[in-house]
Amino acid sequence: MKLFIPNCVAHIKILNFSSFAIKDYAFSSSKSTEHLRQTHAQLIRNGGIEDILTAGKLVADIATSNPSNLSYAQSVVSQLGYRPNVFMWNSMIRGYAHSPTPEAAIFWYRKMLEGGLFPNKYTFPFVLKACAQLLDRNQSLGLGIHGTVIKCGLEDCDPFIQTSLVNYYACCGYVDIARKLFDQCLQKDVTSWNALIKAYVRSNRFMDAIRVFRMMLHWTDIKVDEITVLGVVLACTQLGALDMGKWIHAYIDKNCIRMSISLGTALIDMYAKCGSIEVAKVLFDEMPLKDVRTWSIMIGGLASHGFAKEALTLLEKMQKVGLHPDSVTFTSVLSACSHGGMVDEGLKILDEMREQYNVEPTIEHYGCIVDLLGRSKRLDEALSLIRKIPLKPDVILWGALLVACRAYKNVEMGEMVAKEMLKVDPHHCGAHVFLSNVYASSGRWEEVENFRASMKEKGIRKPPGSSLIELEGDVHEFIAGDCSHSQIDRIHMMLNEIQGLLSLEGHVPRTVDISLDIAEEEKEQALFQHSEKLAVAFGLLNTRKGNMLRIVKNLRVCDDCHSFMKLVSKVYNRVILIRDRSRFHHFSNGACSCGDYW
Repeated sequence: MKLFIPNCVAHIKILNFSSFAIKDYAFSSSKSTEHLRQTHAQLIRNGGIEDILTAGKLVADIATSNPSNLSYAQSVVSQLGYRPNVFMWNSMIRGYAHSPTPEAAIFWYRKMLEGGLFPNKYTFPFVLKACAQLLDRNQSLGLGIHGTVIKCGLEDCDPFIQTSLVNYYACCGYVDIARKLFDQCLQKDVTSWNALIKAYVRSNRFMDAIRVFRMMLHWTDIKVDEITVLGVVLACTQLGALDMGKWIHAYIDKNCIRMSISLGTALIDMYAKCGSIEVAKVLFDEMPLKDVRTWSIMIGGLASHGFAKEALTLLEKMQKVGLHPDSVTFTSVLSACSHGGMVDEGLKILDEMREQYNVEPTIEHYGCIVDLLGRSKRLDEALSLIRKIPLKPDVILWGALLVACRAYKNVEMGEMVAKEMLKVDPHHCGAHVFLSNVYASSGRWEEVENFRASMKEKGIRKPPGSSLIELEGDVHEFIAGDCSHSQIDRIHMMLNEIQGLLSLEGHVPRTVDISLDIAEEEKEQALFQHSEKLAVAFGLLNTRKGNMLRIVKNLRVCDDCHSFMKLVSKVYNRVILIRDRSRFHHFSNGACSCGDYW
């Protein structure tokens, strides 16, 4: 439907409140439904409903009291003997914008325009809120409404509309437009700051979210609220920025920001995913109120650190306090069993999910079991499970088995699994890379080149390795092969020193998985440039001896980097903590917590 944009008029008619409306209808925003119905009946009996201002206030009270009353408000409007005014339309739009059916707000907005009434500055914030609720990703609605705002001359003069525009574009993923409008805001309130921070978090631009928060603290005297700090905690979680996360936690305590269940759970998740699992456990134990998500987050944190028995113990405690695990909880529990090699426990829990807890297993749950069987070298059982489950196998299931095939060098099954993955998703990067590596390891370079050409033709690109390391509150990112960091020369010198020391320990670079027909020296140089190695060298250069190094990587740690980190932890007497996309690796004294299977 094409959006009608009305002409704006130069003046607005001023309405006078009738004395009847003020005397006989006590205005209130907190009336119960029964009281509203009584008031409605009284106004019908004494004729007060004929006064447009009184009727308008009644409609507003009904529409904004509770979403369940919106149909009642709609019936009041339809029974009026005269045309509703803009205030009534705005009340209906506002009510539906805050309801589970925000699309109805758009419907009322369009009816308002079709009726010949033009919106005012009180209309647009709620229409834009409805668009944001609907995640209007093609912008068809929002752009039309934004155009009307501009045509009415309200874009640059009303702070509420400006904030609503920022929030709309932010919620719909157009973060650069949101930032441009934010910078133009005459008055930036906490809502507009929060909208921008959340937009950056949703767009995975976590450093930008933290920069906006710092700017908010430095340039304004606006009081930070729970929503603000929640967004910043989420950003710290993804970046692995423990120091920044600790600072924001202290800020929350110092400024007496309410510690809701959501915020407490986010802090637990932050500490767990930043490698400080002990602090996460303390915070969890101190929380007076916990919901299912809190328990699930803590169980998942223990699982990712390899504390399988503790995770299962926590599941038992959860049930003792009367909370029932949900689908997410069981994903965390089965993941814990997988990382802990607890095959019997995992299979038992899978059986109990449906029978005892009435939770239907999903692809993710079966994926955990396939991973569990694969880790125990029971690849045939894992394949049999995939073939007999009631769900259609997807790349998650096949991918779990592919990891096991790669770990135990089962090339024949791995090749079959990778081909099955490509049937489900012809553009799956991991399957292409695995097959390319298989062919490369056997010297089948022509097939490797064919695969690489096919990937290029289909636009399939392996995401570059990226590693993050925090230093004094700033997060440094290293991309594989990138030389843009200001300390890159020193980092390369440090890597040369490390390589020399590791050679004395017998370390030989594992070049077998490099699917390029190049000289061995060039392969070693390619391994030398992996992002986590750059990050570790940077950490060794810039931290005190004995300090733990914490790194977050976007991909799975490769075999060579894994053996590299074990020896670095031994030679330099450092604990190195790496969070890859599978789990945490605690490297200490030449060993890793994953037991060399991840």
